[in-house]
Amino acid sequence: MSHPSYPHSAQSGDSTSTPDTPTGFDGESPGEYPSTQNQHTSQVGGPEKSFLTTWLLALLLGNLGVDRFYLGKIGTGIAKLLTAGGLGIWSLVDLIITLTGNAKSKDGRSPEGYPQHKKKAWIITAIVWVTSIVTSILVATAFTAGVASRIENAAAAQSAEENRSITPGAAGDAGSVTVRMDDGQTARVTVLKSEYVTEYPGKEWYTPMNGGFLMVEFSWETLTGTTSSNPAYFEATDPNGQKLTGTTPDENRFPLDSEVPAGETSRGYIVWDTKNVPVTIVITNVIGNKAATFTLAPPAS
Repeated sequence: MSHPSYPHSAQSGDSTSTPDTPTGFDGESPGEYPSTQNQHTSQVGGPEKSFLTTWLLALLLGNLGVDRFYLGKIGTGIAKLLTAGGLGIWSLVDLIITLTGNAKSKDGRSPEGYPQHKKKAWIITAIVWVTSIVTSILVATAFTAGVASRIENAAAAQSAEENRSITPGAAGDAGSVTVRMDDGQTARVTVLKSEYVTEYPGKEWYTPMNGGFLMVEFSWETLTGTTSSNPAYFEATDPNGQKLTGTTPDENRFPLDSEVPAGETSRGYIVWDTKNVPVTIVITNVIGNKAATFTLAPPAS
């Protein structure tokens, strides 16, 4: 009787035998499938952010919130932009957070490259800070010096203008001053003549309280707009700062509240009761502020 033949079982020592291995749909073993684990990890939240890029953006464009935009934090980036980096404070805080390696992207990951570049970042940041501070100090010093110089020059010019003497009858600036009465309204006031007398012309019964009267003839020429040649705009003081009493003679006086159009001139006298000493005359504008100041030397009696 013959026996049925069965396939021989693989022997452990048979070099030609192959183990039973499950195959895939294409006949490949599972080990031959490409791995997708790393691909999946790298795609969660996008590519890694760079520490160098984050640091440079925080250092140079932090007030605009660009560093937060780069890290994917759009909402806080917009807030940082609209507040100019929290007036600089937020920008400084974010820069320090980045330099200490505590910055995180939107998905909570730290930017790559911090250990390799942190020393360089700190050194460059310190250099930028020191340079900015020194530059700010120099600019502030120069600005302050410029402002102080302009103020000093203006004060010197004003002092020179106030302390300069007017020569009666002299041409140009030597005998006149320009006054600003109001917006766009200016006039040139010229001292035509000054004399010192012991009797008031036309009112000889006036008794001088200080020994005599200073009579000054003025010319009032409107340069722009329409101005008034009101003698109330004129004040005078003696060398001791004592305010002098002034009047206008009935003849040849300034018309009170006379309107003088541009290009026209008004003339008249003002008389002050004073000793024959240098007199400082102040011309005020329509609201009582000083518009011009000058000094008249004592005329020959």
